[in-house]
Amino acid sequence: MKDAFDEFKAVAFKIGSEEFAFHVEQVLSIEKTQRVTVVPAMPKHVQGVINLRGTITPVINLSTLLFSEAESNPHDYSSQRYIVVKYEDKPFALVVDEATDVLDIPHDSIQTNTITDQNIPSYLTGISKLENRLLTILDVDQLLISEASALKHETLNHSLGSVEHEIQHSR
Repeated sequence: MKDAFDEFKAVAFKIGSEEFAFHVEQVLSIEKTQRVTVVPAMPKHVQGVINLRGTITPVINLSTLLFSEAESNPHDYSSQRYIVVKYEDKPFALVVDEATDVLDIPHDSIQTNTITDQNIPSYLTGISKLENRLLTILDVDQLLISEASALKHETLNHSLGSVEHEIQHSR
């Protein structure tokens, strides 16, 4: 008999042809994409901000963040989604090509020592082998540690203040 601690729920998603997953407890929601307000002087992977139910939310392109450049494969933009996560009590919308499913991942299916390079990013928790799929398990907190500090930059704070002011006065 399986114990509840033998597995965890994860939100699976695709970037290009690769599959990834976040622990479901790290995900607030999955949203359709919407118009993004561009913020000047941001890193390439920060697309801008959106107004998500009254909260100004940074939009980060995971393909650009993880792979340094956006995947060159043609995208079906209609299937793109935001996986909204919270880090330090602030929401972040992470752009993925497709949110595929919520699934149970057995802990014993995760291998953490598959890559021996010392330069493995701290956000890479392991790789799970499920039937005929391999999913790279990512830790949202570790992934966003550097992003949160970059997004605290004065330029973004000033720009977000202007965007919030415009939104409040447009109502």
